[in-house]
Amino acid sequence: MAAASWNQETKTRLNEKIAANINDIGSLTRQVVRCSKSSDLLSQAAKNFASQESCITHTMENMKKMDAVKSQLEFHYSGIERNLRLLDDIQDQLAIIQR
Repeated sequence: MAAASWNQETKTRLNEKIAANINDIGSLTRQVVRCSKSSDLLSQAAKNFASQESCITHTMENMKKMDAVKSQLEFHYSGIERNLRLLDDIQDQLAIIQR
């Protein structure tokens, strides 16, 4: 009778161990799936970053060009301003001559 009881107890423990192992495998599988999604998200983030990097590079180049245009416009503006002052002086001189 003791042997039968021992066999039954062994079968019960074995079933418990099998159930625990199945639960552990399920947890492991869920973790692997979660990690693979993390890897996909990380890969997508890296691709997005790479595409943003080229966009930032083009934007920087455009800003440098705009800065050059701004400098040229400032130069032309100062020339126009100087010519307007000279024009006022010339008009004053013409007015004096015409008197």
